[in-house]
Amino acid sequence: MIPEFNALLRLLIAGLSLFLTGCATGTGETWQDIHHPLSGRLWDVAAQSFIDENELHRRARPAEVLLLGETHDNPEHHRLQLEVLQVHVASGAKPALLMEQLNIDQQGAIDAALRDEKSLAPLMPGWIWKHYEPLIAFAKRTGISLRAANLQRSAIHPIVRTGFSTLAAGETRRLALEAVWNDNLQKYMSQLIEESHCGQITPQLRDGLVRAQRVRDATMADSVLGKIEEGVVFILGRGHARRDIGVPRYLEARRPGTRVLSIGFIEVNDKDLLPMNYENDSVGGIAPYDIIWFTSRTDRDDPCATFGK
Repeated sequence: MIPEFNALLRLLIAGLSLFLTGCATGTGETWQDIHHPLSGRLWDVAAQSFIDENELHRRARPAEVLLLGETHDNPEHHRLQLEVLQVHVASGAKPALLMEQLNIDQQGAIDAALRDEKSLAPLMPGWIWKHYEPLIAFAKRTGISLRAANLQRSAIHPIVRTGFSTLAAGETRRLALEAVWNDNLQKYMSQLIEESHCGQITPQLRDGLVRAQRVRDATMADSVLGKIEEGVVFILGRGHARRDIGVPRYLEARRPGTRVLSIGFIEVNDKDLLPMNYENDSVGGIAPYDIIWFTSRTDRDDPCATFGK
C-alpha cells in the first residue's frame, strides 16, 4: 500500500466516529436557539408525541441498557447525559458506565488511573476532555464501574484494509457480524459513509470503513453484554446508538429481548420546526431512536470545506 494511501487511511479511521455523528472540530460553545420551538423538548418516536423528563426517567428505570447518543463536540449533550445518569443512580440503580471514548485494551490503565487518583485525560486523545470529565468524576464519586467499550485502534487498520479475516478465529460468528447484516444495510451504510466523507472517498476505502463501523458496533455490544447483569449506561456517538444500524442490532442478535432504551440527542436547525422531520431515515422500518432529545447546536465549521486538507 502506497504511503499516501496509508496516511489518508489513518486520518479517516481516526475521524470515523466524528463523521458519523455529524461532528467536526468546533468551538465547544453552543448557539442558544432560544426561539426554536423544539430546543429542550423530548419526542417519543413510536408514539409521535412529546413527553417530559419525568416520563423519560420512568422509562429508563426498567431498561437494562441506556444508550445516550451524543454529537461529540456538543457540551449540551454531555450535560444532559450526566443528568440522566445522576437521576438513574438516584433511583437506586448502580449501572456500569460504558464509554465509546475509551478502548477495551486500555481497561488496565483505566483501573490503575482510578486507583491512583490520576486523570484519565491522557487515555482520551482526540476527545474533548472537559466534556467527559464530569461523567468520569461522577462514576468515581458514586462507585459505579467505569468500563472501556470501543475496539482498540490497532485492530481497525487491518479490518479496513483486509476485512474480517484479520479477526481471531470464530470472532465473526461470535460477534454476529454476518448474522445481523444484509444488502439493504450495506447500501445504506455505504451511502452514509460516502456522504459523511464529503464524497471524497474511493469505493475500496468506503467499504473498508463500513466494515470498521460494523466491528466497532459489534465490539461495543459485546462490552455491554459483559456488564449486562449490573445494567449499563452507555456514552456513545448517536450513530452507534441507532436501533436500525448500530449497537442494538448486535445486542438483539446475541441476547434477544434485551431491554434497551435508545436516546438520541439531536441538534435543532432553523429549517425544520417539526419533530417528525428529524432522524426520519432508517433501514427496515426501524426507528433510529426510542426518544429524541432536541438541543441547541454547536457552532462549528463546515467539515467539507476543509476535508482532505
